[in-house]
Amino acid sequence: MGDKRHEPRPFLGLHFDCCGVYARIYRTAKGDAHAGHCPRCLRPIRVRIGSGGSGQRFFRAR
Repeated sequence: MGDKRHEPRPFLGLHFDCCGVYARIYRTAKGDAHAGHCPRCLRPIRVRIGSGGSGQRFFRAR
């Protein structure tokens, strides 16, 4: 077996105000955004990754 170490997938933590729940959204395969949806009502969300962005990892989706 190889010595591959498991690297965690980059994510953002979101509190969805629509349903009052927390969820993680993960970086897309293309690497240009984080995308996901509310786990209750399935409201989609996409957060672009770019220069001049925020260093925060947790947000509120309104």
